[in-house]
Amino acid sequence: MTYPDFERALSKPRIGRFLLAVNGDYNKAIQLYKLNIQLSQTLYGLLSIFEVTLRNNIDQHYRQHFNDNEWLKNQCGQSGMFSHPSFAKYGFESRTKVLTTIAQLGKRYNHDRLVAELSFGFWTYMFAPIQFRVGGQGLHKIFLNRPKGTTQKLIFNELDEIRKLRNRIAHHEPLCFDKQHQIFTDHTMTTYSFIIKQVDWLGYEHNELYLELDNTTEIITAIDGQKK
Repeated sequence: MTYPDFERALSKPRIGRFLLAVNGDYNKAIQLYKLNIQLSQTLYGLLSIFEVTLRNNIDQHYRQHFNDNEWLKNQCGQSGMFSHPSFAKYGFESRTKVLTTIAQLGKRYNHDRLVAELSFGFWTYMFAPIQFRVGGQGLHKIFLNRPKGTTQKLIFNELDEIRKLRNRIAHHEPLCFDKQHQIFTDHTMTTYSFIIKQVDWLGYEHNELYLELDNTTEIITAIDGQKK
């Protein structure tokens, strides 16, 4: 496919950023676009595994903490954690999300489906200050291999960066630029390191959990090579 055809298919504003980053070289612009797609593909695969692993560990923690296999639904009750007065300022958003999802599931509802339907953002914010506090302040213990002194704040901040990366991929945003549309992969590489680190902290060997599908470092190296 020629560059004009590629540009017509994807739009000039979208592909133009890649052309600008490689100083107008058509072939390198297409190659950079391809590498960015490959980077999104591999990271989305890792993120999907990470998301399922994280939410399952959180779910198991609170099943045990509340001694309740239906804790998500039941903690929306009047005395439940999601109804705590601390959430009033934010409109009891977590409770609303749980109850809305239960309503959407209807007759299909069971706890495991509810866990699967709630967003990565919902699970990330279980480590936000209010959720962490009203949830018993022990959720960080799911990270069995965390270094001594690891705080809830550090875990939440890293999870939030992972959430932002996931959203960028879901919205087809490039992962290889800075704000000036120059090739820049440092932020993506840093967030990728958070994913690997947190998997290890959860007690899994990341290469085994990711089924040896991770080639993020190689793709980022190839993207950085386009700067030459």
